[in-house]
Amino acid sequence: MAYKKQQDRLLSPLTKEIEEFIDFKQQSGSLYTSSEFALKAFNRFCAAVENQALTPQQLAEAWVKSGDDKPKYDGGCCVRQLGQYLTAQGHPKAFTVLSAKGNTPRLLGINSGPFVREIKEFVDQKRSAGRKYISEGYCLKAFDKFCAMKENEFLTPQQLADAWCGKVREKNTANIGMIRELGMYLTMQGSTKSFVVPYANGDMPKPPFTGYTGSFAEEIVSFLKTKRSAGLKYRHEEFRLKDFDKFCNEQSNLKLSLRQLADAFIHFQEERGYSKSRRSTSVIKAFGNYLTNNGCSNAFTIIDKNFVAGPYAEEISAFVAFKKSCGFKYLNSGYHLRSFDVFCASKENESLTPQQLADKWVLKRDNEHPNTRAGRVDPVRVFGKYLTSIGHAKAFTIAVDAAQRRSPKPPYLFSEDDIDIFFGACAELKPDEKEPSMHIVLTAAFLFMHCMGVRTCELKILMENVNLETGEVIIIDAKTGERSVYMSEELSEFLFKYNLVIEKIFPRHKYLFPASVSRSRNDFAKHFREIWTSNVPAVEHGGPRLYDFRHHLLYRNVELCMRNGDDVNVLRPYLMRHMGHKLPESFQYYFHLSPPIRKEVSQIKKSLDWMIPDVPEVPYE
Repeated sequence: MAYKKQQDRLLSPLTKEIEEFIDFKQQSGSLYTSSEFALKAFNRFCAAVENQALTPQQLAEAWVKSGDDKPKYDGGCCVRQLGQYLTAQGHPKAFTVLSAKGNTPRLLGINSGPFVREIKEFVDQKRSAGRKYISEGYCLKAFDKFCAMKENEFLTPQQLADAWCGKVREKNTANIGMIRELGMYLTMQGSTKSFVVPYANGDMPKPPFTGYTGSFAEEIVSFLKTKRSAGLKYRHEEFRLKDFDKFCNEQSNLKLSLRQLADAFIHFQEERGYSKSRRSTSVIKAFGNYLTNNGCSNAFTIIDKNFVAGPYAEEISAFVAFKKSCGFKYLNSGYHLRSFDVFCASKENESLTPQQLADKWVLKRDNEHPNTRAGRVDPVRVFGKYLTSIGHAKAFTIAVDAAQRRSPKPPYLFSEDDIDIFFGACAELKPDEKEPSMHIVLTAAFLFMHCMGVRTCELKILMENVNLETGEVIIIDAKTGERSVYMSEELSEFLFKYNLVIEKIFPRHKYLFPASVSRSRNDFAKHFREIWTSNVPAVEHGGPRLYDFRHHLLYRNVELCMRNGDDVNVLRPYLMRHMGHKLPESFQYYFHLSPPIRKEVSQIKKSLDWMIPDVPEVPYE
């Protein structure tokens, strides 16, 4: 690594100019990662042929000329841009590299147009609000360059904007919306260069947003900062909050309470359409929870209007409380029970018996997956057993096999070559323009799952629950309750370096893997499949799932224990504690299909049978 840095610092006739150009591109908002490598390779090339006393033009032509000693990742584009940059500055070392078609490149605009300062301020404001504004910045620079070319015609800012929009509409080559936003920004600033760009239908743009002024102005700003500090863009949600703030201002004369304001806003959005209502309800509900959690004086709570007090409302509340007292979270099951209660309330006019209602609930719906059906039927079946056991008048019975799940997919057994190829591919991931940190977060998350065997849903780990010095990680959002797991020294050191990089992208980030907040666990699984199918050769028995890393940790540890001649029964309770298993059956499930250790597992089970008494049936499970 030290040798590589020394090679990059080799002095050539263009070393200083190359470094200035890279800084210029990066300050403009471009990542310029692969292009930087190409320019550094060009710099080393110039240093190697320095004894030949070539001019900058001859050096550029020699570099672009094809040859076996030239890198394959640069066809002269970056060097051409460097020449444009030097030419625009009037630099004595300027040169010109023709395009592949033999055309002379256009002059690179740097500081030429009448809107240079205004565009820079406008772009900086957008980026300070969490926007990347890279392609939009190029569009604005093109507009500024166009205005510079029209300088001799002595046009006003409005005439320049009209001329640009006319040119763009003819060629359909750029986004007029960016110029419209710039005009609105200049109008808001009271600039003498302000202009207005109407919409395609002739409507004039609305006055620009000048800040929150309603009853929740300060709280909305704080709420948005909290969300964005956790790595969320929260742009579409910001539009809903702006609408809410505007609505609060319009209703200020009615003297409504804060709770009434929130309810009135959601009702207003319902009248405008279902999609707006659904999005607004979600955002305003999250905002209300934020105010409540922070003890704000103007906090409010949004009641779920989908909740219907049906014929089983009291019984379901008592049953869910009973299950939670037994240590179960009972979140999804509670949701299905309340859906069943809503279903019963909707059939109230049909005068059906409790058993008939249960039979209708069990029926398969259109395009319903067997596992989805079993997920909503099983909690109601257990609830029916509960009512029967207490002799309730509205008791009903659902057969155990009324809704069967499909057999789970057999776990994939990773080989050492599989692991090496997969993580080698992760190390080669490139930054994404839309999400520059994705390649870093994905690699760290996949390595954490491989080393720790956590569930996919447990990747949402708070930074306050991670101690990179001791290696302790507290898993709070777990299926079977809170537990502590411990990382190896190598993994702790890796995550320490990873955290230093992420801190620069997401300062004071709330989660260990910030992308897991803005993306679902299914998105992690999707990227896992894409990397796997693109790099690992396909096999007859199918590919793995991201969740198979959890299975791999367990059976790999048991296999190593067996090879070392150690007692697997001693290892078993530690693995159960680490993986968050409370029942022996849950632990045995993960490796009962693993051929290398299936025989040993059977011996473990037999040796532990005396510890597990025979129980005919676990009630209400």
